[in-house]
Amino acid sequence: MNDYSAEEFLDLSKFSGLGEDPAYHPPVLSDRPRDWPLDQWDEAPRDLGYSDFSRYQWRGLRLLKDPDTQAALHDLVFELKPRTIVELGVYGGGSLAWFRDLTRLMGLDTQVIGIDRDLSRCQIPQDEMHNISLREADCNDLSTFEQLKDLAHPLIFIDDAHANTFNIMRWAVDHLLDEGDYFIIEDMIPYWYRYSPQHLIQYLSSFRDVLSMDMVYANTSPQLDRGVFRRLPKKDR
Repeated sequence: MNDYSAEEFLDLSKFSGLGEDPAYHPPVLSDRPRDWPLDQWDEAPRDLGYSDFSRYQWRGLRLLKDPDTQAALHDLVFELKPRTIVELGVYGGGSLAWFRDLTRLMGLDTQVIGIDRDLSRCQIPQDEMHNISLREADCNDLSTFEQLKDLAHPLIFIDDAHANTFNIMRWAVDHLLDEGDYFIIEDMIPYWYRYSPQHLIQYLSSFRDVLSMDMVYANTSPQLDRGVFRRLPKKDR
C-alpha cells in the first residue's frame, strides 16, 4: 500500500474561512479621476488605487489567474500539448474560455472540462462552448468524479476549488493521471504552509512515490508556488 493510500486527509481549507471573489467588473477608481490632467502630472498617485487582481479577465469573463500564472500555464500547455484540461472550480468560466482559446491558437484539439457543484455562475455564452464542457460534481463526494474516467491524455488537472484537495489528488492519482500528466494546486500551498505546515508536508510526502514537483513551473508565480505536480513514470516509482 502506498503512503497516500493510508492517509485520511483533512480538508486544509477548513482551518480558516475562505471568501468568494466578486463577479468581474472593470476597476473603479474612487479616490482619483481616471483621466489625470497632464498639467498636474507630477502630483499623480503612484499606486494603482485598486486591487490589481480584480482586473484580470478574458474577453469580459473574470479570469482568476494573474499574468505570471497565465504565462507559466501557457508554457506548460505548449510543452505538454494536452488533449484534456480539467479545472475544478468554474466560477464565471473565464479560465475555461482562456484555456480553450489558448489551445486553439496553438493548433491543439483540446477538450476543456469545468467541474463545479454549482454551474449556474458560469457566464460563457452557449455559442462559445465549443470544446468546453461543464460537469457537476461535489468535492466532498468523490463518487461524483467517476464521470471523469477515460479522458484523453496528456492531461492537466487544476484544483481551483480548494475543497478536500488531497483526497481529490489521491483519487486522481489512482483513477485519472497517466505518466507525465499534471495535477496543479492553485493559490493554496502558501496559505496551507502558513497555517498548517506539518499537515501539508506530511500530505505531500505521502505522494512521493507517484508524484514529483516540476521545478520548471513550481516557482513561476505565487498562485502556483510549489503546487505543480507531475505523475512519475514507472521507472522512477
